Amino acid sequence: MPVRPPEGRYAPPWGAANEVSVGVLQPHIEGSTVDVTGSASSHTQGRTTMSRLAILGAFVVLAVQVGFSVAQAQSTIDEVKQRGELRVAGVLYRPLISPRPSGEYVGIDVEIMKLMAADLGVKLNIVNSEWATAVAGIEAKKWDIVPALCITDKRKEVIDFSESYITIGATLTTSANNPKGLTTVASFNRPEVVFAVPAGSWSESVAREVAPLAQIKGFGQSTSADLIQEVVAGRADAVVLDTPIQTTVALDAFGDKIRIVPGHNKPLDVRACKVGYGYRKGDTKMRDYVDSFIAKMRSSGKLDALITQYMKPDQIKAAN
Repeated sequence: MPVRPPEGRYAPPWGAANEVSVGVLQPHIEGSTVDVTGSASSHTQGRTTMSRLAILGAFVVLAVQVGFSVAQAQSTIDEVKQRGELRVAGVLYRPLISPRPSGEYVGIDVEIMKLMAADLGVKLNIVNSEWATAVAGIEAKKWDIVPALCITDKRKEVIDFSESYITIGATLTTSANNPKGLTTVASFNRPEVVFAVPAGSWSESVAREVAPLAQIKGFGQSTSADLIQEVVAGRADAVVLDTPIQTTVALDAFGDKIRIVPGHNKPLDVRACKVGYGYRKGDTKMRDYVDSFIAKMRSSGKLDALITQYMKPDQIKAAN
């Protein structure tokens, strides 16, 4: 008659490797009745067949997992080389990258990307894109890399970044002959100092953070040249300009009539945009390559040469 096996562990006699396999099948054995009538060899053969099937199933699962891991581990660098093309998001951030009416892209980042594509032995393809979809396009694999991106904690949640290669930051600009002694950042934080800023702008935010005691004179639609003219004319004491872009144009237009604090190409550490390259999250091979490439550009002097070449008034205006 059918009997139930003793409670407790079911200890198969055919070795440790097969114990694991029987462990997979154990829920189907414990608590069920086993017909012990018949030959011992038939039971042994049945157990052996079940063990082999379990082992085969385990190998299949392992193979699928390994294959998935390999697919997941493939870097953007590998994909670029296989494709023979480096796809770059064609965003707009003058003079880092911008399209001419002809459709040709120009700027510091364009030159860097040309050199990167050549280093990888592939062609460069700048894909027309917008800021609204720049980050999403990385995840969707529409492009391999996005240039001219401000590195932010929010963006770090979905993509990874290279080391920053340029910082676009704020400066405080005043008249060279201003009688209030505005020569240090701290000297702007006084009630008698008046800032001319576009109302509700980034410039206003910087002014309020750096000089909370100062007065704010807000303007509607106005250019940086309009605001500097307020300062030069003595109707305001200071404006907030980004550097190196706006300060480059301001120095070209006003020269020694203005003073920039802390200095041209010396931004405040307030609401600064540290610019880097964005790429797929978790891609360590891409990270190592891009950081190494930028480091070589910097050490060779090529990066500084490109910044000097394009951070000129004629180049900034030409990009428009």
